[in-house]
Amino acid sequence: MVAGATAERPIVWSRRNGPWHRVDVLWVGAAPGNAGGMGGGDLGAHGTRIPFGGDIAGANFEVMLGSVGLTRNDTFIVAALNQLPARGGGEPSLQEIRAATGEYADSIAVLRETIVATGARLIVALGNVAARVIASAWLEPADSGRLTGPTRIGRSNWKRQRTAPLTSLGPPSDRLLEDWRAAWDSEPDPRALWLTHPSAQNMSPHAGVDTLFHARMIEALVVLRSAVRGVLGRKLPDTRPPLPRTGIYALPEWRDRIAARAAMLDGLWREKNV
Repeated sequence: MVAGATAERPIVWSRRNGPWHRVDVLWVGAAPGNAGGMGGGDLGAHGTRIPFGGDIAGANFEVMLGSVGLTRNDTFIVAALNQLPARGGGEPSLQEIRAATGEYADSIAVLRETIVATGARLIVALGNVAARVIASAWLEPADSGRLTGPTRIGRSNWKRQRTAPLTSLGPPSDRLLEDWRAAWDSEPDPRALWLTHPSAQNMSPHAGVDTLFHARMIEALVVLRSAVRGVLGRKLPDTRPPLPRTGIYALPEWRDRIAARAAMLDGLWREKNV
């Protein structure tokens, strides 16, 4: 707000993304979804302004969080593109990622600052687009507009369903290195995990236990739990705790739009012992 009026600047991240302090884990998705609403629905991150808010991908994401003893209140969740893609959902185009975002040259620059601001020890890429933008934020010079290609990522030790130091891609850009040192008085050395995106096209609580939709979830949880245990040294829960009712989970948009659907979808996963 400026003198009681709305300022002409985009809201990049908000309290809905997570706490405003250093976190152990930073999650990066592709772009806000709308649960099939094509921009007119009231669910998904586009409708609720809460990342993974109220759709099947959100329910799947909550399973991931709970499996390692985390909630939205102690982690940070962002996207490679912080707006609904022009076609109404799905993955953003390279042109959209390269487009300016407010005072930022592009979405890569936004993520570069987010990596520094969160100071995360583990960065989780949810899908291929997130992996490329994370690599670009780490490697590419500031304002270059370059998106790291899959060939360069493929030459590194970072593979799908695998954790690796981001330094395996190469040294960080001068800008990221300078900003990290200023923020944390240390050298940047986060680990990165590349997971399957938790969209309904990949995994679903409605699917049977003998389907790929179920198998992908189980595989993602095994890999995630191994990464969190190995990188963070956390003691993991034997069973997922119930969804919290405080913090982000107490926001009106969560209570009014998301909570009932999230509880229903969560129950479907629990019926399958997930």
